[in-house]
Amino acid sequence: MRNVIYQYWDGPTTSGNDAGVAAMAEYASRIGADYVYEDNPRWQTNLGNYSPHYGAFKPIYTEKYHEYDHVLFADTDVFPILNLEENIFEQFYDTDIEIGICEEWQQPEVRKIHNLGGICNANDEKWVSVIESLFDVKMPRADNGAPRIYNSGVVVYSNAGLIKAKKKFKKFSHYVDIINSKGFPPFYTCDQPYLHAMLEVCGFNWKTMDYKWNSSVHYVPGTKDPRPVNDLRDNANFVHVQLRNADNFSAKKLETVVNNPVKEWNL
Repeated sequence: MRNVIYQYWDGPTTSGNDAGVAAMAEYASRIGADYVYEDNPRWQTNLGNYSPHYGAFKPIYTEKYHEYDHVLFADTDVFPILNLEENIFEQFYDTDIEIGICEEWQQPEVRKIHNLGGICNANDEKWVSVIESLFDVKMPRADNGAPRIYNSGVVVYSNAGLIKAKKKFKKFSHYVDIINSKGFPPFYTCDQPYLHAMLEVCGFNWKTMDYKWNSSVHYVPGTKDPRPVNDLRDNANFVHVQLRNADNFSAKKLETVVNNPVKEWNL
């Protein structure tokens, strides 16, 4: 199998970004995958504040990536654990799965309690209603009845999924215009809810990957310094470091965060 990991960064680079890129490039080498990092591709610039996020979809519309059996897009704040050998792509071998993504399983409950810049259960419900009514689909719900939440920081496409996305994805600007016209907070215009919608709107054969491929560490919502950390790692392979200001952490500090218990961080 021929696989590739794609990452990019729009804007001034940071120590944390550089550390994430180096760690993922090393992982790609260990599992025999190609690796591509683009510095400031600025592939999308006309979609509002979240234009840079749509760069995650560049491989879909770039023919050279269609030569691969699988493509992994990963945010630069996603870190493989030290010396990780397990190959993320192998779960897709000999299957007809077109896209793999991880669920933020804790978010439906969190968003019922907190409103973070307009990201909340009420707006999730409104978003689902808009998508379902406009595109005649049924969006997935969690056990508590709230809309399920998926994180676009780690997404695997099969070759068939990549080509299907190029053919079937709705225009980014069309989606953004719809969301803006309904008065949503800006977050709902970004790549994450867009991809969430397209999984169902375009009828992909997709799977929820094990959370170990996108385990999060972040500060507890609604707290002040010194802020407690919500450590959601469970046998993690990839750790999504969503701590405020982590972009400016050193490589050594990020290695500590990714590979050690919170009590040993000493940040």
